[in-house]
Parts: sequence; C-alpha cells; structure tokens
Amino acid sequence: MKQYIHSTIISTLAWAGNIYDLLLLTYVFPFFEKTYGLNLFSFSILFGFGLIGRAIGGSYFGRLADKIGRKPVLAIGTSGYALFQLLLAFAPNVEILFVSRFLQGIFMGAQWTAGTVIAYENAPLSLKGIITGIVQSGYGIGYALTGITYVLVGNDPRIFLLTGSLPLVLLPYMKLLKESKNSSYTFKPRYKDYIALLLKATLGMSGMFVAYFAVFGNYTIIAEEYLHMGSTTLGLLLFISNIGLAISFILFGRLADRIDKKKLIYIGVIGLLISLPFAVPIFTKEIVVSEIGTMIYAFSTGFWPLMPLLLAEAVPSEVRGLLSGLSYNIGGLVGGISNIVLGLIATLYSINALVDAINFFGFSAIALVLVSIIKWPKTKTPTVIYSS
Repeated sequence: MKQYIHSTIISTLAWAGNIYDLLLLTYVFPFFEKTYGLNLFSFSILFGFGLIGRAIGGSYFGRLADKIGRKPVLAIGTSGYALFQLLLAFAPNVEILFVSRFLQGIFMGAQWTAGTVIAYENAPLSLKGIITGIVQSGYGIGYALTGITYVLVGNDPRIFLLTGSLPLVLLPYMKLLKESKNSSYTFKPRYKDYIALLLKATLGMSGMFVAYFAVFGNYTIIAEEYLHMGSTTLGLLLFISNIGLAISFILFGRLADRIDKKKLIYIGVIGLLISLPFAVPIFTKEIVVSEIGTMIYAFSTGFWPLMPLLLAEAVPSEVRGLLSGLSYNIGGLVGGISNIVLGLIATLYSINALVDAINFFGFSAIALVLVSIIKWPKTKTPTVIYSS
C-alpha cells in the first residue's frame, strides 16, 4: 500500500478520536453536575479547557514537529489525549477532572498539527485537496460516533467516557508511517516575517471554531431543554448530521483540487448564514425545523479544511507545522472562550437568552471568516524567508 494511503488513514482515524474525546462530555452534563457539582458555567469551562490546552499543544508540538518530524509527534499526541481521557473518565475529584481535561487538550493540539501536515506532505500534488478533506472528515466521523455511542451506552456515563481511550489501538499502525522528504528541517526560519499570514489564518480559524462550537458545543442542551428532544432522537440526529459533515469535508476537499478555494469557502459561508437561525431556532420550536437546519449547517461547515489547505500552500514545510498548529489551535482557544461566555449567559439568564446568544456569536463568527478570506493573499507559491 502506498505511503500516502497509510498516512491518510492514520491521520483521519486519529483526528476522529481527537474530536470524539473533545465532544464526548457534552452529552453527559447531568453526570458532571451530580458527581462533581458542576453548574452549566463551570461545565463550559471544563469543555473550554480542552480547547485552551490545544492552543498550547499546537504551538509547542507544531514547532517540535517541524524539527524532529511529524510521525513521533502524531504518536505522542494520540496516545496522550487517549490516556488523559481514561483518567478523566475516572477522575476522583474535580481538581483532577480539570487538570486531565487541560492536559488532554495539549496532546489534542499535538495530534492535529502532526497528523494533518504529514497527510498533506505525503499526498501526491493532484490529490492534496481531497486528502486534506478526507483527514478533516475525521471531525465529522468522530462526532458522529459520539452520537451512536451515546445511544448504545449513554445510560452508563463512565463507560461512555471510557470509550474515548480507544484511539490507543492506533499506535501499532503508526509504525508503518514514513516522513516525506518535504518534512526535513533544512533552514532556520525567520518566524516574524510570517506574522501577517498567521494573523489572517488565525482570524479565519477563530471564526470557524466559534461558529461551530457555538452551535454544536451547546446543541445537546438546546435540544433537550429548549426543544425537549428525546435522547435517542438527539443521538441519531448528531450521528446523521456529522456523517453529512464528513462527506462534505471530502467533497469540498475534492472540489478544491479543481475549483478556487476561496469561492468554495464563500459557498459554505452562505449555507451557514441561511441555516443557523433554523438549527438553533429563533422563529419556531418545531423539532423538525431544527433537525433540517442542523443537518444543513453541519454540511455547510465542510469548507473548514480549505483554510488549513490555503495556509499549507502558502508556507514552506519548515514552518508548516508551527503555523498550522498555531492558527488552528488558537482558533480553538477562541472557540473555547466563546463557549465559556455562552455557558455564563445560560447560567445567569435563561435558555432563551442562550439561543439568542448562539445566533449572535454564530453570525459574528461567520463575518470573521469572510474578512479573513477577502484579505487572503492571491499567491499560491510558498515564500521561503531565511533567518539572518
């Protein structure tokens, strides 16, 4: 089997496990409320800790991956987030619970940084778009699996949380990976000269994360407390929506090999703008309206891999890991902070206020994505800037 196929499969599965662990706890808020005394605000902080840790992990391990290679960092990140999920599932007190989540986030940042880049660098030139899309489809696959697992074992929260340690089985498979020749650290970069590009990428990533997590980081609460949706219906809806998201990632990735990426992002953004007020309904509480809106919103998010792809095309391999990791995971940090703010709003006010706030955050975040893409440089040739 060709090397890029191995790297694509491993990176996709490791990313699916990453997202599975990130979102798993959102299904069992009552368990954390009863066992650890968390209210909605403190629970949103727990969720946000994973995203805050990602920013640190993406920065440190991204630079490390540029120096020592993607493969070891991918193995470290995958094993790290899975092991800390195991500790989180059986945390004896609230302090260890929060520390486990934060450290888990650091290794999540490491995994994404190394996995996405190694798949991109091993891919043939004509397939880089679709392979990036396939890897990012792990997002939808991971979230979809949380839904179906919730239906199957959600009645036992600790077992449900324990399933997040399963990505450990990927470690033996990772031995098959090899670094591409593009992954060598051949010069000392002058990082400050990439700041403008990094800021544009981070702006776009932040908008994507806020738009996504404003909805899906709170959707289980909206569904159960605002729409009074049954748990089985909720699990199946999120399963179907995120399978659609996975398909959309691959579709957008494939189209990106043939169509201008900025145009594809504009198409996705239009889908988000139309579907947001129906996914988190402000006009009606009809469950079917929210179901349709949620599926369209998830599918429209499929343009998400195109921002990392634009950045990867614009910079040389020697800084690709660091810049990709920083922009993506700082975006995750912003998404985490926004989710904490939404949790505070829900705690201080009401579920109706949360619905309005999600829509406000969502539309504002989509505007950030538009600004980022409008300002994105037109050149596709990586600019190599050597240190003096």
